[in-house]
Amino acid sequence: LLRISLFFFFNDTATTEIYTLSLHDALPIFRTWFLPAILASILLLSGACASVSPTEKKLMAQQKYTEARSPGQSEKEKYKKLMEAIRMAPEEPLYRVGLGDEYFKDEKFDKAEKMYLSALKVDPKFMISYRMLGRLYMQKGQWEDAVHYLRRALDQPNVINPVQLYNWLAYSEYRRGDLTKAEKAWLRALDINDSGRVRLNLALIYKEGNRLDLAQASLLKALEMNPKLPSAHFALGEIYYQRNKFRKAKKHFSEVIQLEPLSEQAKTSQEILNKLAATK
Repeated sequence: LLRISLFFFFNDTATTEIYTLSLHDALPIFRTWFLPAILASILLLSGACASVSPTEKKLMAQQKYTEARSPGQSEKEKYKKLMEAIRMAPEEPLYRVGLGDEYFKDEKFDKAEKMYLSALKVDPKFMISYRMLGRLYMQKGQWEDAVHYLRRALDQPNVINPVQLYNWLAYSEYRRGDLTKAEKAWLRALDINDSGRVRLNLALIYKEGNRLDLAQASLLKALEMNPKLPSAHFALGEIYYQRNKFRKAKKHFSEVIQLEPLSEQAKTSQEILNKLAATK
């Protein structure tokens, strides 16, 4: 038998896309010309008055958050402005999650965890905190914690991108050794929105469990949806090879080499093709 090669996809897109979506739910939306005008008046008044009202602090905090997210900011500037936003509006969880995200991207995982947990303490209903804690614990390999927070994220109302969450949850269940729950989570993701990559993930656990008929069917469907998935071609090639269907195996191993010629899967595919050629 060939070595089982698992290359799961869990759609790890830029997490800032999540925050862009959540910003509109978490904070008031101001026209780009309106907010700077308000802030200018606040700054003028603050020169004459010793104190700033809570409403003014919230507006200033939002501006700091917006500046931190704007292009061209150094990491140091982002940290500083997000910390200022938190200081001005400590009750707003979005700023804490935003700082946690910057720590996450810089692989400062303990600091990211602290910020995400503090966001939950401020507002236990802020869904993004659960999502990002789940993703953080996946990165740290703490699969029990990942499952806990991803399930909490899915329990929240108005879930953003549930397919991504179920995909993460399934992968975490797989890594903690529960293939049955992993399968259920991936099937749930497919119920919401069919996806070639999710079908590939599902096929890989079927393959690992030696449920080759199910794996083959899932891989064929994945490739029907996206013919340029090298890992799907590779896994299907392995199945056909195991079943002595060498002509079909050669076709899929050749596809791997064409799609990703420098990958490890391509190297293995070439070795198998060489072996098949030598046995003619």
